[in-house]
Amino acid sequence: MRKLVLGCVWAVSAATAQANDGGVEFSGSGFLTVAAGKVLGGDGAQDFNGYRAPMFVSDYGQGGIYQRGGWTLKPDSKLGLQGTAAFNPHFSVTGQAVARGARDGQFNLEWAYLNYVIDDRLTFQLGRKRLPLFYYSETQDVGLAYPWVHLPPGQYGWEIVNYNGANLLYRDQWGGWSSSMNFFAGGETRRDNPYQKIYNGKDTRTDSRWSNIRGADMTLARDWVEVRAAYIQSDIQNRFEDPTIPPPYGYSPKAAQKIYALSFSVDQRNWVVRNEYLYMDRKPMGEEDYSFLLGVGYRIGPYLPMLTYNRYRMRLSPHAADPTVIDPASIDPLAAERWSTLAFSLRYDLTPTSAVKAQLERWRDDSGSAFNANASGNSVPFGNARLLSVSYDMVF
Repeated sequence: MRKLVLGCVWAVSAATAQANDGGVEFSGSGFLTVAAGKVLGGDGAQDFNGYRAPMFVSDYGQGGIYQRGGWTLKPDSKLGLQGTAAFNPHFSVTGQAVARGARDGQFNLEWAYLNYVIDDRLTFQLGRKRLPLFYYSETQDVGLAYPWVHLPPGQYGWEIVNYNGANLLYRDQWGGWSSSMNFFAGGETRRDNPYQKIYNGKDTRTDSRWSNIRGADMTLARDWVEVRAAYIQSDIQNRFEDPTIPPPYGYSPKAAQKIYALSFSVDQRNWVVRNEYLYMDRKPMGEEDYSFLLGVGYRIGPYLPMLTYNRYRMRLSPHAADPTVIDPASIDPLAAERWSTLAFSLRYDLTPTSAVKAQLERWRDDSGSAFNANASGNSVPFGNARLLSVSYDMVF
């Protein structure tokens, strides 16, 4: 799969070079988010895993964390560049790289895929893409695409957000409905995963792998409403480099997971509604995850005030665990993670290609008494926190 991605990168580079020679049609674009935030306060938390509490995780997938202290630009600021080279009306290549403050400004390849248009309805794509799980999955790096400073973390924060593989996209009109269906397969290995550092420690290293990814998503849109459903299944493994154990380090046994997602989007006159649901079935690991998002806003000229509630719940069940994957005796139902956020955001559109936003959020921790137990067996919860953040978003 690594060869596949490198091949796509080479194809994008080659296409760019030919475009400069007039051989193909090249188009490029970019996006920028400059975001600053400050934890205003909180309670019920202790410093842990190298992080200063109270803390607010704004982006689990990229390790974006606001900690106790002053204003910071790192967690949500980013710069992205995208290019497409079209060889003919049927064949093109696309690449996208993103540099994030949360990753110390390092550019990471998010997209690198070949696109072949079979006919007016059917398109085949091969390479590296976003996992099409959520409503904003394809545009989650583009701050201008959504009303918040950052996406609600309980819905969009998971250890794997990309995949390397292939997909078949079908588009059609059904009566008055625009429809699209997407079938995909592949895999992803994410090395030194920032998501895992939140739980294992800032200075730890964990590699995460989702193999045998298979799934489908479907979208129906008409006038002011859009409905989307997605399903993904895969095997999941992690490799934790435990400093107390000499290398080599191996991956954990494969555990099957199934993911179900449903979203509703409404843009009716001045009203804006975003509603998403997620259920992750990780029963072989003794785990199930639930998340829910509801945001309601009302446009007033260039302004969009919005109130958004996001809830995440984990359920741990020793009796459901597969003993070949994990020892059921090691699973404590009281260690389940549970929390919610309530955010008030205000967006002001400066131009059609730029906007400024302000957001005030409350994080409420309802985790079990044994969640994140430290070496003494005492609970070290995230605690409650309040965050104020602002951003400038643009596309170019």
